[in-house]
Amino acid sequence: ALVHACAEMGDIERAQVTIGEMEALNIWPDTVTYTALISCAVNAGEPQKAFEIAEKMKVKGVRKDVRTYNALVHACAVMRDTERAQATICEMEDLHVLPDTVTYNTLLSCCVRSGESQKAFEMFKEMKAKGVQPDVASYNTLIQVCIGNDDMSKAQELVQEMELLRILPNETTHSLLRPLT
Repeated sequence: ALVHACAEMGDIERAQVTIGEMEALNIWPDTVTYTALISCAVNAGEPQKAFEIAEKMKVKGVRKDVRTYNALVHACAVMRDTERAQATICEMEDLHVLPDTVTYNTLLSCCVRSGESQKAFEMFKEMKAKGVQPDVASYNTLIQVCIGNDDMSKAQELVQEMELLRILPNETTHSLLRPLT
């Protein structure tokens, strides 16, 4: 619980001290603890450290789960490193950890932050092709891209697709679309 609290506050030093204290008591960090530490590194503004922690997990024989990989993809988004985010997703798939909606939404965000809006649409297409169900956040990210690119017809197409899939717009969707009405 203390490592999770440190993660929320982005206090990476305290989190690492806590893990050191755990290990001194022969209490070994598990996937959940390491994932919290990865999130802590990202929240502390040290996303590169997230990958050092992931490497330590590998050395210690601790398996990464989908939440761990989602935290690593988030680190990539913070670093605006789409290539590394995609490589992280390939690694997870190679290890038979299936990407979920959060994984792809974070990848979409990474593409947008990196200025790769076309890649965001490609990844959205891949997401659907792999059977991962987009949600309102997925669509909101792409609608925001369309509005930023002054492509209102594409934004409207996405809204219609949402309606067909019975994905309800949320407040973010409405605020994005307000200027269009």
